[in-house]
Amino acid sequence: MRIARVSALMLVATVAGSVDALDPACKTTQLKNPPVTLAEMYSLADGRAKAWKADAVPVEITTTSRGLLQPNGSAASWHLLFYSDSAKSTVMIDTSSGSLTCFSHPGSAGRIPDLKADFFRDGAKLYAIAKQNGEALLSQGYGVMMGTAAAPGNRHATWIINYYKEGAKDGGISVHIDANTGAVEKVLK
Repeated sequence: MRIARVSALMLVATVAGSVDALDPACKTTQLKNPPVTLAEMYSLADGRAKAWKADAVPVEITTTSRGLLQPNGSAASWHLLFYSDSAKSTVMIDTSSGSLTCFSHPGSAGRIPDLKADFFRDGAKLYAIAKQNGEALLSQGYGVMMGTAAAPGNRHATWIINYYKEGAKDGGISVHIDANTGAVEKVLK
């Protein structure tokens, strides 16, 4: 779903007839040690988001099909979205092929998860939870995709883990984890 959101924003830029719909928000930089862990990526992105707009808050933190979560908590491809209420805009901060890019786009960010300042960002532990609940899928060549979500009504923040394999149906298991504590809330099959 997150990949579809990025694709939709890129489509909006294309339909608008120019890349002006997406404005560069930071200088493209090469990562020194790719792939980066969830904690490292959040630190990089949060710094750039705050430099873009001081009131920027995280809306979405995900891996992508181009860079699945690894056992050490790293991923080659991350997608983070931050929202600035003062600017009424979002900034997308992405990594791919060892580069980090930032693009802003006017408009609402939708539901913003209630992430605490010290929210759970141990990617290796999230991978271990994914393995514990989907080891059979991993042995079949599936990888781990994960991202944040916000519950309707109270914006309760969760990490949602899914299993992905190119050309296959999703793994049929979804693991929901409290994004602030790291506690498993439910496993849907």
